Amino acid sequence: MNQISLSSIVNEAPIVAIVRRPKVDSVRCIEHLFEHGIRLVEITMDTSDAVEVLECFRSRVPANCLLGAGTVTDVELAEAALGAGASFIVTPNINLDVIRTVRKHGIPVMPGALTPTEIWTASKAGADFVKVFPASAVGPRYFRELRGPFAKIPFMASGGISLENAAEFIKFGVDALGLGGGLIPKSNDEFDQCAALAHKLLDVALKARESR
Repeated sequence: MNQISLSSIVNEAPIVAIVRRPKVDSVRCIEHLFEHGIRLVEITMDTSDAVEVLECFRSRVPANCLLGAGTVTDVELAEAALGAGASFIVTPNINLDVIRTVRKHGIPVMPGALTPTEIWTASKAGADFVKVFPASAVGPRYFRELRGPFAKIPFMASGGISLENAAEFIKFGVDALGLGGGLIPKSNDEFDQCAALAHKLLDVALKARESR
């Protein structure tokens, strides 16, 4: 397993690609993302071959990248993902048992939350980043308000993030952006356009961070 930290990658490349039930080969898709600058990839555990993909990449992830598991809603899924070699865990909700399980393994965890109380609970339970989800339901300005009381909690915004709104989320205090959608090819003809989007997103996010 790579020893590079999640936070150090976010500082350099703040995009988390979400691979959920892709219509193209999962392994090829993840390799393509890593080749085009995306350094954090999560494969969701509702993807049929998620465990096999994690096992396949156990010794193949580039040294400056991490492959994690997403949609980890219970301890059983967490144990399966960790056993297969996931380097970080992402959840859509707060499950304190999942957070405790992941932390026992010394692996970063990014639990999902939305309200201030949920965000505080996730942070206090040991979240490395709190995934605010669904971010599109509250919009970028929500994070500006959160930064008042929660100035030191690292945030990932996920759900409804796009090239068009990425900069605004970053400017209002988001540390990382989680998105699948346009980053994940829907056919073998879409790999090039997805690669172009990956480069654009990284550029937009880093420039937005510099301007805040």
